[in-house]
Amino acid sequence: MENFLNYFKKEKWMRSLLLFGVVLLISFPSYAGSVKEVSQNIKQVQSIEPPFQFAIIGDSRSGEKVYTQLIKRILERKPNFLIHLGDMINIPHEKEWRRFFELSKEINVPFFPAAGNHDVGFTRLGQEMYRKHFFLPDEMTYYSFRAGGGLFIILDSEMSNRKIVGEQRTWLENILLSSKEKYKLIFVHSPLFLPMDSLRSGGAMDKYPLDRDDLHQLFLKTKVKGVFAADDHRYDRREIDDILYVISGGGGAPLTSLKERGGYFHYIWVSAQKGKIEGEVADLEGQIQDRFVIE
Repeated sequence: MENFLNYFKKEKWMRSLLLFGVVLLISFPSYAGSVKEVSQNIKQVQSIEPPFQFAIIGDSRSGEKVYTQLIKRILERKPNFLIHLGDMINIPHEKEWRRFFELSKEINVPFFPAAGNHDVGFTRLGQEMYRKHFFLPDEMTYYSFRAGGGLFIILDSEMSNRKIVGEQRTWLENILLSSKEKYKLIFVHSPLFLPMDSLRSGGAMDKYPLDRDDLHQLFLKTKVKGVFAADDHRYDRREIDDILYVISGGGGAPLTSLKERGGYFHYIWVSAQKGKIEGEVADLEGQIQDRFVIE
């Protein structure tokens, strides 16, 4: 009888502990994904409603200290998700990717990467390695997701050497034309338009001006609101035909411009409301260097 009572007490204690654990999980939901789980991250954000916030960073390769400082500042502000505009590593190599994921282990929100030229190295092997490390929708390096009434499109500018052509171009056109969202935002590594003093001039999408202009016309036709790119290690903002074009390449890679021309380490913080999108550019010290609005 004594053994039976002890067993009963133990079972009752275990059930109470299990119930407490379930209540704890419900009360304090946590993000259980990782920076690799892109497909799962898409599911994670699809139920988001405005207002919500997200951060953008680009070109973090070769700048471990800066990158980790910027990520710390971003996470302190509790974004709903984070977008990386590419060049997370120097060269396509297993050691490089292991180091990047180690540096990114503190990221506890959905993470969405865009492929950069240093990430894939313009090689099939680099592309295969990229797809191996990120679990992408249909194993494609370009994809989209919806969150808070907005359409977010991640493009791969490196697949065809700084052009969006072929199957990717057809996919892009179809998804833009069928979209009913008010806010359509594009995220890609290589910029369409560069500052006059850019060291990347002729090496971004301006390398093929006819293809670049055709892409811009598609964005115009389908009412894309903003295009965010990296590759040029600086910050730049310009408006062309009512489309906001932003370059954010200050995530840690060596800067290529004077500070007054956008040459400073930074990230972009975006707040999405029901009627507008507000962005601010924060430098390494947390100072706001620029602000913009998309309506």
